[in-house]
Amino acid sequence: MKNILLIHTGGTFGMVPTEPDHSLAPAQVQDHILNMVPEVNRLAGIDVLTPFNKDSANVGVKEWDLLSALIYEHWAHYDGFVVIHGTDTMTYTAAALSFSLRQLDKPIIMTGSQRPLSLSRSDARLNLIDAIELATLDLSEVLIVFNQKIFRGNRTKKVSIKSYDAFDSPNFAPLGEIGVTIDIDYQRMLKNNGPIQLISGFNPKLSVIPIHPSLSPEIYSEVLKKDVHVLILLGFGSGNIPFPEPDWIQFIKDALARDISVFIGSQSIKGQVDLSLYECGQQALKAGAHSLQDVTLEAAWVKLAKILHFTLDPGEIVRMFYQDWAGEI
Repeated sequence: MKNILLIHTGGTFGMVPTEPDHSLAPAQVQDHILNMVPEVNRLAGIDVLTPFNKDSANVGVKEWDLLSALIYEHWAHYDGFVVIHGTDTMTYTAAALSFSLRQLDKPIIMTGSQRPLSLSRSDARLNLIDAIELATLDLSEVLIVFNQKIFRGNRTKKVSIKSYDAFDSPNFAPLGEIGVTIDIDYQRMLKNNGPIQLISGFNPKLSVIPIHPSLSPEIYSEVLKKDVHVLILLGFGSGNIPFPEPDWIQFIKDALARDISVFIGSQSIKGQVDLSLYECGQQALKAGAHSLQDVTLEAAWVKLAKILHFTLDPGEIVRMFYQDWAGEI
């Protein structure tokens, strides 16, 4: 029987109807899970750790480093890892783990739930069983397992607030589905031979600006004076931004003049940003902006924060962004 480390970080999964905050204390987590889902003991030997117990809205760069270091510390002692996480920022953490822990030769499976394990009709039970079983298989990347679908973690987005079908991978088809059998597309799975590498550190000195019609860039002129090193502009369609009125091209030039790198994404979640298609995008490209291509906003933000930990040089930032670290491109 394989040994799995189950890491509980908080979120809806472990909430119980008690006062005042409806959450479990760390010491209660193991008994709660194993009592509610005893069949997981037939799948693997399971140990439980709770490094923190937070709403995922409060999970950021410090927690990503803590979680990465924890997994790295226990890597030799377990056959796989399952991380229970709140759904709201699960995709950010999945990307962070994939960029901080390289050359994996074991699976790291992330899951959670839309409804607490303690309530009837919860999706938590099946998600947990699926995640633990996946963690016993010969896989070697960070995956999100949710509603019987298997996603590459850094390609995934949360797309629903209420539905159990809460996640999607718009530009990279799911790597598998779980039903009567577990069907995995092994041909598209990452194949690493180890040894695992821990690459810690993030610098969150970057900002995202969603553009809407008639939005004046003057509203964000003060951002250029702050300690920001990268801006992500979310344009329309293939990456188009308003020009010449309002003039976002001049805003890009002003940012670049301050050594602030500018990347352009899209408010459309499917498809690839291509700045060469239309004049508005061409002007941005000519001004010196760069495309996020088909990288999700979540993965792009986390990757750029990782890059900024190592360099503030604009040319190096762009070069490193277009490297494929963990199947995110």
